[in-house]
Amino acid sequence: MRKLVFGLILAFGVSLFPAGAHADTVSDEASFVAKINDLRASKGLPALQVNANLVSKARGWAAGMAAAGRIWHSTLSDGITADWQKLGENVGMGGSVDGLHNAFVASPHHYENLVDPDFSYVGIGIAMNGDTMYVAEELMELMPPKAPVVTPTTATTAPRVTTTTTAPRPKPAPKPATPKPAVAAPAPVVPAAPAAVTPAPTPPPAPVVAPPAPPRSPSDLLISVLERLHTFDS
Repeated sequence: MRKLVFGLILAFGVSLFPAGAHADTVSDEASFVAKINDLRASKGLPALQVNANLVSKARGWAAGMAAAGRIWHSTLSDGITADWQKLGENVGMGGSVDGLHNAFVASPHHYENLVDPDFSYVGIGIAMNGDTMYVAEELMELMPPKAPVVTPTTATTAPRVTTTTTAPRPKPAPKPATPKPAVAAPAPVVPAAPAAVTPAPTPPPAPVVAPPAPPRSPSDLLISVLERLHTFDS
């Protein structure tokens, strides 16, 4: 459920703002954001992020109040394009950033907006009318993200996808290598068997020649016979 939160109308005298001084509204807007976030940090709350949609809304509303010379609340949802869940607004008029911020903190309803843990975004708008500062503070909580809707899937025929590819040309078969003439391995050198040595025939033993017998002296008988023969021959 969406929720709108308003702060009370807060107005102060303009004596705190020096006459004739020039207000830098952009710098003053940043000062309001810093002071709000310092307050939240002291309470252990996360800082508010500046939202461009809220800034545009706040500046437009501050300018309208300054032109009218009075303050009142806007219709909070006007001009908000974000998917919001909760909106809040503080408006005031006074003489300085410090004076207005301190007055917001001192006011229970404005203070509740500044430290509301639901808010995550802020936009500040300032407009001047003479020496009077008109400020609008817009605060927002976004709707939580919606869970994705899961729809039942229906069977579908996946589109057929074909791709044409060129088959690689087969490589020619390698030519058979020309056989090299076989080179006969050299026959192993076999050492020649030593020639058979026929033993020389053993020479027959030399005949034993008996030394001639020493001449024998003829016996007397032999001599006698020889002499007779000799005599016979003659």
